Amino acid sequence: MDSIVDFITSHQVTVMAAAFVVLLVCYFLFKQLIKLALLMILIAMAVGGYYYFKDPKKTPGDIRQTLQETRDKSSQLLEKGQQAYQKGKYLIDKSKEFTDKAADFIKKTEEKPEPGK
Repeated sequence: MDSIVDFITSHQVTVMAAAFVVLLVCYFLFKQLIKLALLMILIAMAVGGYYYFKDPKKTPGDIRQTLQETRDKSSQLLEKGQQAYQKGKYLIDKSKEFTDKAADFIKKTEEKPEPGK
């Protein structure tokens, strides 16, 4: 711990540069997240406005129905993604097994002497 404090006190310019880089990276990450959040809010407002202008008395029910459909679709997508991940993991394991068997087979064929020599 003392060595860290000594480094910080003796290399202030380096620490400031590292802090600047970290802050810059955080800025760009959060900038993208903020843009995504604003886009989602804009989409939600557009959907709500559409249902409100279509029929103001039915708007709360329509919004609830849309939210439920969104939850259902997103859970289906999540489930499909998990299945694809599991299948990919299975295929990777099988390919590793296949390559190991192929390497063993090649090693065995190289070790056998050729007939007639």
